[in-house]
Amino acid sequence: MPRNFYSSAITFTAIYAVLILFKSIVYLVVGVHANNLSSINGWFTFEFLVWLVWSVILLKYFHFYQYSFAFWALILSITASTFHFFSFLRLMQTREILNYHILFIIISLAAGILYAISLLNSGIGKKRWLRIAGIVLLVEGIVMTSAIILTINSTSFMQSGMMMRVEQWVGLAGTLVPIAFIFHFREEKKISKDIPASGMESWISTMSFTIFIISMGGSYFCFILLMDSLDIDKNARREDAHLKKIAEPFEAGIYVNNQKDTLRYRLLKPLNYDSTKQYPLVVCLHGSSGCGIDNLKQIGSSLLVPLLSKPENRAKYSAFLFVPQCPVGSTWGGIPNFPAVDSLVFETIASLEQKLPLDTNRYYVAGNSLGGYGAWHFISTRPTLFAAAIPISGAGDASLAQNAVNVPVWAFHGANDRNVPVIGSRVMIDAIKKAGGNPKYTEYPDKAHNIWNEVSDTPGLLDWLFDKKKK
Repeated sequence: MPRNFYSSAITFTAIYAVLILFKSIVYLVVGVHANNLSSINGWFTFEFLVWLVWSVILLKYFHFYQYSFAFWALILSITASTFHFFSFLRLMQTREILNYHILFIIISLAAGILYAISLLNSGIGKKRWLRIAGIVLLVEGIVMTSAIILTINSTSFMQSGMMMRVEQWVGLAGTLVPIAFIFHFREEKKISKDIPASGMESWISTMSFTIFIISMGGSYFCFILLMDSLDIDKNARREDAHLKKIAEPFEAGIYVNNQKDTLRYRLLKPLNYDSTKQYPLVVCLHGSSGCGIDNLKQIGSSLLVPLLSKPENRAKYSAFLFVPQCPVGSTWGGIPNFPAVDSLVFETIASLEQKLPLDTNRYYVAGNSLGGYGAWHFISTRPTLFAAAIPISGAGDASLAQNAVNVPVWAFHGANDRNVPVIGSRVMIDAIKKAGGNPKYTEYPDKAHNIWNEVSDTPGLLDWLFDKKKK
């Protein structure tokens, strides 16, 4: 290969390395909100096209030196990654994880692992920088494959946000691959000669033009992504201000038990509160986005809170709203092999009983997503505590369903839910019915995970809830 080829390859590879490093830093700083950036689809499309061009450069190199295994392994990886890319665009449009998307991810990872092995195999593996690139790719592929398997088989892994963190750090580590190729091409350039090869001049001219276009496009998309990141940061601050305004009527509380275990919560007193009267208690369990220790986010993530805190509903349904906050990495219970704070919630309720005029025959629990798991778990493990439950987009342990046979339940789920499959609610409803219970169940055939508008518009929902008393 002439030196001009390596000069172009080094320049292009450096541009590609800067692009993925920039994106990785944005993902680390912005976090999960990065997928909500308005420019993210355009960025991923541009990055994919740059990767394709870079792959063509590598194919040219592998073909010239007759590294057949690496050549065909990269061809396979390009094909698999192309299918993965288009399924990813579909995912970003629908915001739902589809079965074929998971399949394409697995195929793409398998092809990537094969390509990594090809860089370690036979003659090409003797090139130290290509061997380093192969090792990095192999470790990335194994880590991502393990994470995908855990996500598929472990709800706890999915709910904890670990998958996002794995993607962030694997993406950052991926910068090492083009950097290794840069060092490799530099070493190759030192021993190459300026001997013109057939068709190489037109190739170099094309590469020079491509580098110019990619540089301009990269500058544009980096700028747009940076501006969007700053905007989403401003939006996050505005959202925090909005949450603080919503949370103003709620008193902030902290419960600490003898073992120094801590539960943060918000409490909304009934409208026109009268300490001589007894009031129901509604336990509002938030979804995973409300996890933390700020004692604030759970207000925006507890789906029953906006409905029950409306002035007209506070006037009609006088009750205490108890909104605990689950720490990151924990659950309300009902998710195997994952720490739960259910006992801490029950201890906090017991402490509130000593301070507030609560009607112990009218404790209700409602939760969505992670909170839906919690609602099912609460009535399955402490059925005598609650007079009714509203689990939304959740799941439970069917072997405990008979415990909740006497607890009125109205469950909701979307049939197309990919975050928490609808089978979770169906199994619990069927199990309670088989045990002699009579739960209510509403399933939306065309809806997915986000069904809050449909649930909140359900006629008679609050009348049904507040009419229930323990027998």
